Amino acid sequence: MDNIRVFWEEAGVYGYFLVVLSLLFLIHIYYIIYKAIVILHKEGRPAGQEREGVSIIITAHNCADALRKNLVGFLMQDCENYEVIVVDDCSEDDTREMLSELQKEYPRLKCTHIHPDTKFRFTKKLAINIGILSARHDILLFSEANCYPASSSWARVMQACFEEDTAVVVGFSNYRGSDRPLAWKRYFRFTRFLEMLLLAKSRKSVLGDGCNMAYRKSYYMRNRGFAGDTQSYLGYDNDMVQELAKYGKVKVTKNRESYMHVDQTDREIGGASYYFASKARWPLRLRARVGMGASVRVLIYLLSLFLIFSKILPEYLFVLIALVFLLDVISVNIFAKCFLQQKLFVTSFVVNIAGFAYRWYWNGYSFFNPKKWK
Repeated sequence: MDNIRVFWEEAGVYGYFLVVLSLLFLIHIYYIIYKAIVILHKEGRPAGQEREGVSIIITAHNCADALRKNLVGFLMQDCENYEVIVVDDCSEDDTREMLSELQKEYPRLKCTHIHPDTKFRFTKKLAINIGILSARHDILLFSEANCYPASSSWARVMQACFEEDTAVVVGFSNYRGSDRPLAWKRYFRFTRFLEMLLLAKSRKSVLGDGCNMAYRKSYYMRNRGFAGDTQSYLGYDNDMVQELAKYGKVKVTKNRESYMHVDQTDREIGGASYYFASKARWPLRLRARVGMGASVRVLIYLLSLFLIFSKILPEYLFVLIALVFLLDVISVNIFAKCFLQQKLFVTSFVVNIAGFAYRWYWNGYSFFNPKKWK
């Protein structure tokens, strides 16, 4: 006790910085434990009514090759009662001819074609609305032309997640693994899903995923669809989750049979830019809460370095910095293994070193390029 008192008197004002640093470290540990409990908790078997029919809706614009490759995965589901609706959104390639050929082999496939009209501007939201209006089932499953279900049980499992009080179900989707040492897009999609999972657990329903999500047609019609904003691309999934959360629960399923594979394409909308542009529309309090984990980690690093340069317990503070860094890298890779996301170690290592620059860049890009999403 005497040694502690002597150290405290000698440290002066730096002693208070050490107290703050200790509190930040405890908050960081709590946050990691909380994430581990939520993410690693095993999900029970879906308890919904499996006999309820579903309509799978996919919008496509000049995606003939992607549809030719992936659409069969949606048409070969083992769900008892379902249909697949493809909305051809003003395509100028051979999408229409290819879909006509597939319809001969797969009677479940329904196609709707939107013809280009210079007098009216069509958007993805309008294409989705056309697909919903033509659906004959109340449960609607959504995906993209460059996606492929990881299991033939995808539609059945997603449908089974719906109970009487369920409004929206969001599943996991990510790019297939590659041999590249850095997988920025795949890492971003993975961490975004973890964020979505944590937000849903705390009943903050603001994130969706157009590659793998579902909601009820009746709630969509009650909400008047995208009536509030039909002319922008932004918000066709995130905003709809937020709107439909008024009518029931939003579930984020971790069931491996509900996973969706995504192919990277040159035509793909920028995921990071889309995310940060959507995030800018969240309430300030929610944005602060979502970024709290990263902010605490940055404060630990900065305060530790300040004390090290002030020659206050440098050897212990170097150990603290290394411990915080390793805890982040190890925990993320444990979560990745849980979701079958291998080969992300190098990327997680780099992101934990310079991830703040990545976030600043995309926040700035989305802020100064608002027309990108109009």
